[in-house]
Amino acid sequence: MNSQSTLSNKAAELGLREEIFACALDMITQNRNLVNAIDHSSEMDDYIYQAILRTSIQKRVKLAEENIFSEDPEIRQAATRDLAILSREEVTTDPFYRAVLPLLIKVVGQQVPILRAYAEEASAIVLELADFKRRHRSTSFTEIIVRKCSEQIGRAA
Repeated sequence: MNSQSTLSNKAAELGLREEIFACALDMITQNRNLVNAIDHSSEMDDYIYQAILRTSIQKRVKLAEENIFSEDPEIRQAATRDLAILSREEVTTDPFYRAVLPLLIKVVGQQVPILRAYAEEASAIVLELADFKRRHRSTSFTEIIVRKCSEQIGRAA
């Protein structure tokens, strides 16, 4: 699945953002044994979620760091909000933040203060992927990708 248009088309067909699909496909094709990927789909899902989250958080933080100097006060305010450090209370009392905290710790580490951008992005990604799994009537993100893209994955491996 080398062609950018093929990647875009398949992502659209599945109802996923292209960058999420590309990341998932990359992680799965690194595991040359597709049966193994399906047999260990919960572990693969975890690795894929971490990779997607890591990339997405880096983009969001970079954008916020650039926007902090924007002349537009709304953009500057959003950037300031994203770069704010969450208190322990905020992280543990917000149900969405609390739900994604274990995954977030795997991605950003325990020693790093948790920025609002981290928690917001993690919540959004996890909700998006949960919705994707519901639409495809599966509990495993990996299983959906392998089932729907096995021909392309086989060629890439």
